[in-house]
Amino acid sequence: MEENQGQPTLVNHAVKWGLIAAGVSIVLTILCYVIDYTLMVQLKFALLSLAIFIGIVIYAGIDYRNSQGGFLSYGKAFQHGFLIMAVSGLVGTLFGMLLYNVIDAELPQKLVDASLDNTREMLEKFGVPDDKMDEALEKAKADTASRFTIFGQIKGYLILLIIVAVISLITSLFTRKNQPVEV
Repeated sequence: MEENQGQPTLVNHAVKWGLIAAGVSIVLTILCYVIDYTLMVQLKFALLSLAIFIGIVIYAGIDYRNSQGGFLSYGKAFQHGFLIMAVSGLVGTLFGMLLYNVIDAELPQKLVDASLDNTREMLEKFGVPDDKMDEALEKAKADTASRFTIFGQIKGYLILLIIVAVISLITSLFTRKNQPVEV
């Protein structure tokens, strides 16, 4: 992976775009925190963030492909996308640790409560009986609270690596372009 004639290496390019994606993610998180922290646990926010993130990865992949002469193998596209998301996820995890443990140590409990409210509303819409609802909410409370601990965030990052591998398999389909084979 050496640099050729001013072309960025796969790692340099991916790390740069991983940091850009992390910056966008952090800005979105701060905006939600300042506007209304309950947005941070809403499905709509998660889906919007995912769409923006995938858009950044595809754009960065195409940018890298163009910097390499317009062609990029599927394997290199996968590596590039995975590295972008791994770097972004790592920076985001570190920011989350800072946010939940230093900036606002009360925020995790607020987010657990907001998440439980969302879960309760969903269960009520599905007509879940009260006894089953209480059981489900207790389990959700324990699961949600554990995500905000340092260990929970490290575990979440490791799970995220599996998820981004799958996402990278998909985004690589959009960023790859093989050189034509001459017969």
